[in-house]
Amino acid sequence: MRGLHKKLNEDEVLAIIRKAITAASESYICERENRIGEFVRRHYSFRGALKIHSHALGWDVVRVPVNIIWSVANIFLALVGFVAGLIRLKKLQHWIRKIPPGWETDMDRQISWLIVTELLELPYQQGQNSSDKDALMTEILKDPDLRSLLNEVLDTFSEPAKSPEFRDKLDAKLAEYGATRTASSDLASNAMLLVTSKIALGQASFGTLSAGTAVSATVANSAAASNFWLGSTAGSYYYAVFPVAASARLFVAVTAAIAIVLALVSTFIGILTDPLQAKLGIHQKRLKKLVSAVGSDLSGKAGTDFNLREKYAGRLFDIIDVLSTVGRSM
Repeated sequence: MRGLHKKLNEDEVLAIIRKAITAASESYICERENRIGEFVRRHYSFRGALKIHSHALGWDVVRVPVNIIWSVANIFLALVGFVAGLIRLKKLQHWIRKIPPGWETDMDRQISWLIVTELLELPYQQGQNSSDKDALMTEILKDPDLRSLLNEVLDTFSEPAKSPEFRDKLDAKLAEYGATRTASSDLASNAMLLVTSKIALGQASFGTLSAGTAVSATVANSAAASNFWLGSTAGSYYYAVFPVAASARLFVAVTAAIAIVLALVSTFIGILTDPLQAKLGIHQKRLKKLVSAVGSDLSGKAGTDFNLREKYAGRLFDIIDVLSTVGRSM
């Protein structure tokens, strides 16, 4: 660096570089926020959602229900982590935060690819696919004071967007975003189950357990009524007063069938809910939180955890489902 701009000492050169990176990061994040609307229109319209969900054809049909089940355990872990933070068990809290929110799906990978390469426009490697777009570096290079120093000096620094620490944080944020989408799909499918069970069975079912209980009881009563000695009509009235208890085998079979149907619905219901969430501004809000958190990481600010708490809304249905099923059996 001694051969560079004799009028500048080393500290002044480093100051120019830091200033350029800081200013570029702010401008970069502002531009990312301006791109959110177009990104949502392109990928969360009905046509865009249909294209994204085409990646769910395959093993995602298995991965999504596993993630839904795992997310219930995540509520308990989040509570334990919160308590651990209160009583200063930092190691336990840190360990819990490192637990992945779920099994990454092909659809999650596609969404992550789109966010990083189109919205954030950062270099990204995903399997055999790679993108060299680097909007942040392009913004850094716009600084006039930096251009004459860049070729010799910039190797002293690592671009923020390429540092391992930043990439780890970005991957964690993308995983959080994916977990939220899974929870949103589960919430939508449970809401649909709530409405359809009320219409079809006359009682609201908040999840698979309560729906399985209600449907198996209906099937058992129908079977008993059809074999009633005075005929099915008389049998339906009789068993409405004296209902038949469904066998454990029937309950398990019906509940498993409902779980499979709900898993399929949860996997693909985003085709309908993504355009609705885009219309309501929900996708824009989430992506703005993501971009803001990325900006905080670039600037080195502390306390920038990216937690989309709405992912826990879907779990409320599961908790209510278990409680209501237990309550009915008592």
